Amino acid sequence: MPIVIAAVTLSARLDAHKPITSKYTFSEDVYPIVKEHCGGCHVTGGIAPMSLMTYEDARPWAESIRLELTSGHMPPWYGDPGAAPLRDVHKLSARDLDVILTWVTGGTPPGPAVKPSSTVTRRGWQKGRPDIVLPLPAPVTLPSEKSEDTREFVLREDNDRDRTIAFADVLPGNPSIVHDAIVFSRKPGERETNVITVWLPGAPPAAPAPGYGFVWHAHEQLVVRLHYKKNWKLENKVAFDRSAVGLYLSKSPAAREIRGVAIAATGADALGDHLEAVAVRVDAVRGEAPIRIDAVRPDGTRLTLAGFLARAGWHERYWLARPVDLPKGTRIQIDRAVSGVQIWIDAAAM
Repeated sequence: MPIVIAAVTLSARLDAHKPITSKYTFSEDVYPIVKEHCGGCHVTGGIAPMSLMTYEDARPWAESIRLELTSGHMPPWYGDPGAAPLRDVHKLSARDLDVILTWVTGGTPPGPAVKPSSTVTRRGWQKGRPDIVLPLPAPVTLPSEKSEDTREFVLREDNDRDRTIAFADVLPGNPSIVHDAIVFSRKPGERETNVITVWLPGAPPAAPAPGYGFVWHAHEQLVVRLHYKKNWKLENKVAFDRSAVGLYLSKSPAAREIRGVAIAATGADALGDHLEAVAVRVDAVRGEAPIRIDAVRPDGTRLTLAGFLARAGWHERYWLARPVDLPKGTRIQIDRAVSGVQIWIDAAAM
């Protein structure tokens, strides 16, 4: 990491002599984009090691910004709407990408003297007060010698009745170390059976279309799996957290239940039920590769369900732009096998 910092410092010194060729400035053009698309992580106290919310913050990282954008690694959403239509696309538009790249390569002009105010990470629920709030049962300590860890907590041991959940959110107690989270329900002694949300910092909680929901069944546990990761500023330091999970109940008690269907790495198995797919979920444990998921119906018709880049360390749920009918016997085909990647189709029974 010191080598990276030195390289960025050297780059900043060299860039100081670049002529100003960019027609875009930070305060007028770049800041509104980074505030909207990067402000969930790249803020004071956020999971990212640096804020990009002021010119003074962003300017030294110009070359790193260019590399991350041109590689497609940032913003960290890896769906491919060109393969199949997706909802809640979090990619930069071509215009936004042009603005930032022109600015970082064109001398990084600051703009008018009135600079944007520094922004700190949010400390409240994005969608208002949840119907049910479940804090971690006890504080979490990440010792100085540990830079990354995954912890699992049962938030409620025994649900007293069936509850239909529209969506869930996570409120980090310490946003600088909570990298991602999965909220799910399960029968005691089993693995996750009903993933309600896949949470990433900065991304607003996503809900299925009206008429669908997640059912937290009676006598099931409600569990959160938190992935903690220190940035380089926090290495060799003790860190603490006590996050909370918020559940937003469905306003439609008759909502159709969404359940996850695990897909084999080869995608060879035929579906045993008639389903309507609403999302695709991926857990990329190792490796990095573009993946396309196709459905071949019993009548031979083929369509692409979703395309995305699987990246190690990133869990993601990609919502389909519209539900897709998958008759019983439909075969799911994955165009390539990647070591350590698990894929699910989130669907409702027909």
